[in-house]
Amino acid sequence: MPYVKRNAHGHIVSLHATAEEASEQLASEHPDVEQFLAKSTLPTPDAYKRALAESDQDIARVTEDLIHLLINKNIILFTDLPNIVQQKLLDRERLRSHLQQQEDNFLDDSELL
Repeated sequence: MPYVKRNAHGHIVSLHATAEEASEQLASEHPDVEQFLAKSTLPTPDAYKRALAESDQDIARVTEDLIHLLINKNIILFTDLPNIVQQKLLDRERLRSHLQQQEDNFLDDSELL
């Protein structure tokens, strides 16, 4: 059971393992302790990095879809894009095509129709 220190308003401001800095002891399940812990649990820098990396993947897909839409509507030409961008888009298209073929192909390589 942690020892708690409260402010003038009666809100918990810190938890302690011993009574040296706080004299009130509460059960870990006490609503005041749970509320304090819920407010003080902040995401770590690694959690922010993971969320940003996941967002990067999503944005990459959105950008790719946007480029395809602009090409399909003849707003831009594929050849207007820099060569490196063309290559990356073609590589991704090949990878997706290969993955799609694998998912669609329910037969073993040795099985033929």
